[in-house]
Amino acid sequence: MSRTERAVLTVLALLLVAALAGRLFTRGGPYFERPQTIVDHVGREKHESRDALVLLPKVRPLLPRGATVTCFRPIGGSAPEEDTYNFLPAIGQLPQQNVLPPFTAMNDVPRKILVQYVIAMRVPFTHPDYKEIATFPEGRLYQVQR
Repeated sequence: MSRTERAVLTVLALLLVAALAGRLFTRGGPYFERPQTIVDHVGREKHESRDALVLLPKVRPLLPRGATVTCFRPIGGSAPEEDTYNFLPAIGQLPQQNVLPPFTAMNDVPRKILVQYVIAMRVPFTHPDYKEIATFPEGRLYQVQR
C-alpha cells in the first residue's frame, strides 16, 4: 500500500470516528452503561414511551392477574381518547392483565364498565370514581371505586 493510500485511509477512518463521536454525544450519556430501556439513545429528545417502559415493571406486581387496565398520559386530568405512546407499551409489558384503550376511563363512561386500574403517566388523573393507590416518579396507579 502506498503512502498516499495509507494517508487517505487514515483521514477517512478519523472522519468516521469523529462522526461516531458526534452521534454518541448528541444522543446523550451514559455512554458505557447498558441503557435502561430500548428507547434510550434513539434520538436527541426523550422518547414519549420511555416513562411507560420504566413504570410498567414497577406497577406489574400491584395488579391482579386478569384485571382490566389502561395506561395513558392524562390531558387536563382526564383520559384522552387515545395515547399510543403509553397504551401500546402496556399491552406488551402487562401480559397477565387485560389492557384496554384509554377511552375506557373517560368521564362519560358509566361507572360499572370503567376499567379497574388506570396507570397515569407523569400528571395526576382526576376522575372522581378512581382512587390513587401508588405513586412513582414516572406516574401513578389508580383503582376504580365501585
